[in-house]
Amino acid sequence: MSQPKKREIEIVKNEKSDASDQAEDQLDEAKGQQAVLYRFRQRHKNIQTEITSCSKLIAKEEESCVSKAPPRLRDGDLVHFSHRHPLLRFHLKGTDVIRCNMCTIIISGVAYGCDRCRYFLHEVCSKIPKRIRHYFHPMHSLTLLPIPSIVLWHSKVESEFCCVACGYDNSLFSFYYHCDLCKFDLHLECASVTTKLIHKVKYPLDLFTSFPLKSEGAALLCCICNQVMNRQSTWLFYNREFDYICHFEFAAEEELGVIGDQSFLSEVQKSLLLQKSCSGQQQKLEKLGEVIHFSHRHPLKAIKQTNEASIMNCCICSFQALSGYICQLCNYFIDETCFTLPRRIQHHFHPNHPLILTSYNDPPKFKCRACGQEKGTTYRCSTCKFSLHRSCAGAPMTFTLDKNKKVSYKLLYSYPYDGEMAVIKCSVCSGELNSKENFMYFNFNLDEVLHVQCALNRETDSYDTKFSLASERLKSIKIEEDHS
Repeated sequence: MSQPKKREIEIVKNEKSDASDQAEDQLDEAKGQQAVLYRFRQRHKNIQTEITSCSKLIAKEEESCVSKAPPRLRDGDLVHFSHRHPLLRFHLKGTDVIRCNMCTIIISGVAYGCDRCRYFLHEVCSKIPKRIRHYFHPMHSLTLLPIPSIVLWHSKVESEFCCVACGYDNSLFSFYYHCDLCKFDLHLECASVTTKLIHKVKYPLDLFTSFPLKSEGAALLCCICNQVMNRQSTWLFYNREFDYICHFEFAAEEELGVIGDQSFLSEVQKSLLLQKSCSGQQQKLEKLGEVIHFSHRHPLKAIKQTNEASIMNCCICSFQALSGYICQLCNYFIDETCFTLPRRIQHHFHPNHPLILTSYNDPPKFKCRACGQEKGTTYRCSTCKFSLHRSCAGAPMTFTLDKNKKVSYKLLYSYPYDGEMAVIKCSVCSGELNSKENFMYFNFNLDEVLHVQCALNRETDSYDTKFSLASERLKSIKIEEDHS
């Protein structure tokens, strides 16, 4: 064989070898990206055998969705909070390759879906509660929402979303639990992990939001993965007796096992349902003379003091009261007026976002848009830095002074004459009124202006009556809590 022909054969062999190496590298890279998706180490095992690359999998799903119409079972529709259309009942096969829009796992069996929007849910995922009350966030309920930008294993879009429990953004589920007031976010699967692990872990483990031994100066090594732990930004499990400490996600993996199958979804659903408020629990508490309030994690008991030496300060408004509701474990007390305040309202002046009740000492402090004052119990929108005192939020649209029933005032959100440059004074206190920033009551016939608080103070001489009237008026703009 001539020398040029040998060189040509060697070049062809080298090109084939390079192409083979490049293909293997691409496959390894795709598998590596797949493994990063799920923090619990075994999550990717069930999926690696199905795909060679993310793009091929998505194309296969889209093709199967278009070409195959799933058979329908006429057993009724489902109205689900995650989709605007009714969801019909389907029976799907694994070969249909239709993924659940909540957990991203291929559906095999009964499902609910919207054929028009290609939106499908496992039957078990459709029963995951919309709202829960988590042990480590007892002040407010957490609402189930879609993850911003859908940060899943097949998405390269970055998001600011980060779970407070594990510190990661990627999730097996495309939904997460969120508190809008506190910017508190939990992966759906992380929210389902209990505060104590006892079944499959090496030692019984308790959940902590940070390392309980604050004076410890040494680096903390996870007893499962032997890597240094971040003691501040993520939760962890710890056993004091055996000095056994581990990452949140690794302890959860040992307890829950392989994640991503139907049994795992059922366990997640059962755990979350236990954190959902239920009427049975409420009836049981009522028999014991106790009630549940959204502002506290423990049941409260009604009390009525007769001795002024036993007077208590309300934890929501800071005012003193003899009667109300108390937690005997924490000494947490709410007076009768604050107990009836709605948690959320929808105000006419701020229609785009709900306003959420905050106590007198909850930071940050915003000035009330109605009266300009800062102190007191308020309804707040943290997104817009908008705040209204409870009495200002409940101010009636029309107001008539008791002493003269014929004189009525209309509530205005700013002075009606835009070009007015004269100083505007309140007809009750003679104090100046910020005509561009504050609410006011105005009588067009008499050309009289009243501060909102001056008008409400004239309505009654008692603070208790004033706030009771506010609580009653706020019911008309109350947002009903949906615990479905």
